Amino acid sequence: MRSKLLVEALRRKYARGWTHADVQQFLATDYDLVVSRRTVIRWKHCLALSSWQGPRVPCPPSVRKVTAAMSKHICSFRLLTGWGSYALKVLLPHSISESTYKRVIRTAGLSRGSPIENRRIHWVKWQREHPDSLWQIDSFQLPDGSWMTCVIDDCSRYCLGIRHHVTLSTAAVTGLLDDIITRCGAPREILSDNGAEHGNTSKFSQFDQWCATHGIHHIRSRVHKPTTAGKVERFQQTVRHEMPYCNNDPDLFRYRYNHIRPHMSLQGKRPADVYFDLQQRLKTSESKPQTWWE
Repeated sequence: MRSKLLVEALRRKYARGWTHADVQQFLATDYDLVVSRRTVIRWKHCLALSSWQGPRVPCPPSVRKVTAAMSKHICSFRLLTGWGSYALKVLLPHSISESTYKRVIRTAGLSRGSPIENRRIHWVKWQREHPDSLWQIDSFQLPDGSWMTCVIDDCSRYCLGIRHHVTLSTAAVTGLLDDIITRCGAPREILSDNGAEHGNTSKFSQFDQWCATHGIHHIRSRVHKPTTAGKVERFQQTVRHEMPYCNNDPDLFRYRYNHIRPHMSLQGKRPADVYFDLQQRLKTSESKPQTWWE
């Protein structure tokens, strides 16, 4: 309705011989519209078109005020789970943006801080199309000198296994992988760093022999390039931060991560939703001819 009234007002003003500057002042005074001279000229040309319904008058954005109860609810879940703004936005019923969740968390002093926050970084992202096409494995040392080994699926980010070791060795790593293969089957490839437990850079190590026995192709990341295995590197940060919320129980953490926690890289899905998705496993690569059900 407002656009139709504006069209009639423009017609009357230009019929009286008003200049573009006069029309600009009229719009700012009576309609609270600040437009450029170029826009006014374009509108004048549009008045000759019978199909023109008028300009789209911008409306002020709707602002949802964050109440004290909402802030308390968000902060309580943050303290309970340790999850970030994205996971909280997916799970909680509040209709506010992710940036508002971040602001509430930061205002309450619950933000962990990030060195890349508010910085535009262009990562080269990649992932496999199929579950069990590629597994990523890595280990990190705990403050007491023991080790934690993590194995995740590249396509779904599904945590296949996580185990605590007093000492790290090839036998300990392959023992974890044997247990996973018993449950899930063997992958096509495994991506690891150049640690001693993975045979360093030798292609004839004990770990490579184990991979050959199971028909697995072993891929090593580039030296001093942790971003090659970036998914499992990032997963280790999640383990360090969220394990205390799970009573330091790896099995409880693994269940919560795979089945409850929404994952940002999966558009809010849980890793288990993608890993056990039959359609995801039936997908064929672009190089293969598509079948009738695709």
